[in-house]
Amino acid sequence: MLGIEFKIPEMDFEGQKLAEILQYVILGVFGIAGFIWGYLCESFQQTFYVVAAGSLVASMVVMPPWPIFRQHPLPFKSDKTGEKSNFWQGRNLRRRETRITVPAILGFTFYELGFIW
Repeated sequence: MLGIEFKIPEMDFEGQKLAEILQYVILGVFGIAGFIWGYLCESFQQTFYVVAAGSLVASMVVMPPWPIFRQHPLPFKSDKTGEKSNFWQGRNLRRRETRITVPAILGFTFYELGFIW
């Protein structure tokens, strides 16, 4: 649109690992602090407020793709030939017939229920 392209940056795998660790640390610290604060105030409501604030802080730190989470980009191969790949060539593309029975859907067999056929 109007010749302007927006590219949303994405996290790499190392950034996802770091984000997960940061999330656990932030939620753990706020959880322990919330428990101690709630115990001192003798109020579960105060505990909830501190843990909720920790959830908001963790969301603001972990969810956006900050540059610290994009330091190890994956190298992609460029398509030099300009041709379409032959991935589907020679493969059997007909659909296989599958049968799904009621016991299979429900996760049990009639034998487990005591009905022997």
